[in-house]
Amino acid sequence: MAKEKINIFWDNSNIWLTGVSECEKREPNDTAGFRIHFSNLFNHVVQDREVSFAFLAGSIPPANDKLWDRFNQLGIQVERQERGRDSHGEVAVDEAIQLAMANRILDCDTPETIVLLTGDGSGFLDGRGFIKQLERAVKKNWEIEVWTWNIGCNRHLKEYAERNGTYHDLAEAYDKVTFIQEKRWATPV
Repeated sequence: MAKEKINIFWDNSNIWLTGVSECEKREPNDTAGFRIHFSNLFNHVVQDREVSFAFLAGSIPPANDKLWDRFNQLGIQVERQERGRDSHGEVAVDEAIQLAMANRILDCDTPETIVLLTGDGSGFLDGRGFIKQLERAVKKNWEIEVWTWNIGCNRHLKEYAERNGTYHDLAEAYDKVTFIQEKRWATPV
């Protein structure tokens, strides 16, 4: 029997920022050293399935080539976006991920599984955003999974995933997918 084929779409900023909130709850004095263990998180969501496609978008700075190289070493296609000149905020990171999701749904001959790492439900009320892409996937008979930190997940995204696919709270794997720099290492997956 063939392994399930999954397509991973990773919103790095959202996973990190909401992970900091989870850290604040569990290890309140260690948020400055909070880090995501990328390969452990990747392996945790893959669960011995075949990765058909993996995409991550993030913003620079950080212009940290080592950070982006780690994702490339995992086989993840990385797209980096410059921050806004005046706002210094992210510009088009979510849209880059959503476009990659839409293209993947259109380009695959048979439905597979979308594994989305984000808690961002922005645009839901306007009929756009990650939930809209998940709706398109479901309409085309794709399976969907959302992996995020429950502490910062948009309630509409969570509800949609629970009704139409699978929702996973990363808090259950906190010690495996995170570490505190120079204090606590991630436990093996």
